Amino acid sequence: MGLMITATHAAGVGPGLWTFQMPPHQVRLFGAAPTSIGHRSVIVVKACNFDAKAQTLQFDVDDAVALNVGTQPEAIAIAAETSTSRGQAASTSRNATPVSTYAPGDRQFLSLVKDLLPLPMQRAAAALLDGVRQRAQGELKRGLARNFSETPDNFWYVIIQPRVAQLSITIRGPVEHFESMAKLPIKDDRGNTLFKVTSEADVPSALELIFHAKRRK
Repeated sequence: MGLMITATHAAGVGPGLWTFQMPPHQVRLFGAAPTSIGHRSVIVVKACNFDAKAQTLQFDVDDAVALNVGTQPEAIAIAAETSTSRGQAASTSRNATPVSTYAPGDRQFLSLVKDLLPLPMQRAAAALLDGVRQRAQGELKRGLARNFSETPDNFWYVIIQPRVAQLSITIRGPVEHFESMAKLPIKDDRGNTLFKVTSEADVPSALELIFHAKRRK
């Protein structure tokens, strides 16, 4: 066992996915990352212990590998493996919404994702929907193709794009409403705002955008 790391300001944002605070020089403790782009660092952890109440994420330095070193003290941890066991589920997020409680439209979305997207994007889609449902009750409703709209308040809309293995998401509100806080590329979509989720690492930023969308009062 090596040095035990305790990351602070940690939050579970989906199955096997956490955000936390860690300066770039500490991320380099986990080895030479293949990339150094953007402001967020990304690491993969083999095993960890998440404490939602204390907002900490603990893991052994030998169990972590750096994938990207960002420029700011913001980081994302991705579990190397996910498990449906009770102990692992508790460490992922004590407030996670079990899949069994999803409405039929949500389950249809996850089923289509499983059929059309590769495993990494299946995890990203599941983490995204889980993050939404932890904060907003509702149900996705399928359109005529691979598109789903949120009901009863359609403040976000998602299209599954199998050819490029990503999710295209439109959120209510003009680009100007999101420019100051967006951490993913955004563009206009007929008066609303569109962005893409291309990996599980995009999920925390995607959730921030979704919950900055304009809502019906």
